[in-house]
Amino acid sequence: MRDTLLFVFALVPLTLGADWLVRGAAALAQRLGVSPLVVGLTVVAFGTSAPELFVSGSAALAGDAGFAVGNVMGSTAANVGLIVGIGALIRPIVVHHRVIVRETPLVIFVLSLVMALSLNDALGRLDGFVLVSGWSLYLFFLVRWERSGVRHSKPRPPRPAASETESAGEPEADDAATDLPGPWGSLLRIGLGMTLLYFGAEWLLEGGKGIALTLRLPEAVVAATMIAVGTSLPELASTLVAAYRHMGDIAIGNVIGSNVFNLGLVLGTSALLRPLVLDPSIVVGYVLPALAFSIILIPLALHRGTVQRWEGALLLLLYLGYIVSLIAFALPT
Repeated sequence: MRDTLLFVFALVPLTLGADWLVRGAAALAQRLGVSPLVVGLTVVAFGTSAPELFVSGSAALAGDAGFAVGNVMGSTAANVGLIVGIGALIRPIVVHHRVIVRETPLVIFVLSLVMALSLNDALGRLDGFVLVSGWSLYLFFLVRWERSGVRHSKPRPPRPAASETESAGEPEADDAATDLPGPWGSLLRIGLGMTLLYFGAEWLLEGGKGIALTLRLPEAVVAATMIAVGTSLPELASTLVAAYRHMGDIAIGNVIGSNVFNLGLVLGTSALLRPLVLDPSIVVGYVLPALAFSIILIPLALHRGTVQRWEGALLLLLYLGYIVSLIAFALPT
């Protein structure tokens, strides 16, 4: 009973923290002239990926490679199947063209790299260094590309009047940039949001792990299902809030950015802390499904540049089928 109550109670700070984080990041982007897409790929993605970093890092230090890798790969699959699926069901998600041609293929490349590095049944410290270095280079070039885009961008046309905007069906401007005094208010909101997300994830993991262990499931399956969904709830909450507030760039940027963070920073840091010895079944059961979900997102996003509601339903059904199959094969007979 305690674990169940703790699991449910943790949803409150996760939801509040996600709302503050998204609104603070959007306001900061407006004040600094940074696109919401880049904010989603960096600030929001880092804040919502903190639970995965803590869980997988702790598992690596404890020598539990299956738990560390299962959490990362399970979260990667959940980000696409569960989060994009539910987000699109609530409101079709407009996908920025740059996400399709750059960020999504990057996730597929990193997943393929992880498979290649694990051919010797381990991810060593050198492999971890390669992943973290690649993630650092990605951030460097992301900021450089953004600055180059700002320098060469053409002046924007005047904003239409409120009546014209409303008649065209466009969302009204969010009040996140005006309800706080200056950029320090936005930074404060981001900091408080990340703090709530951290503690909410801690309580969620504690309660979720207690519930899952009573089911006598292997730790890798627990990590890829219940714990992965638990650590992905910040991304879910942030994406749903962003979609509801018509911030499509932050919604999809947060999902893809979180996957880049999970595969580069989280998995790389885990391997740096302690080499991860991998059973071949981990690669087949967790890395390949994460790769499949990342690949299937490309044709769905290319269709009219929007993930439609029926496509969201398809992603969600595929993800639920993946979870059911994992649990069914792992249950004791």
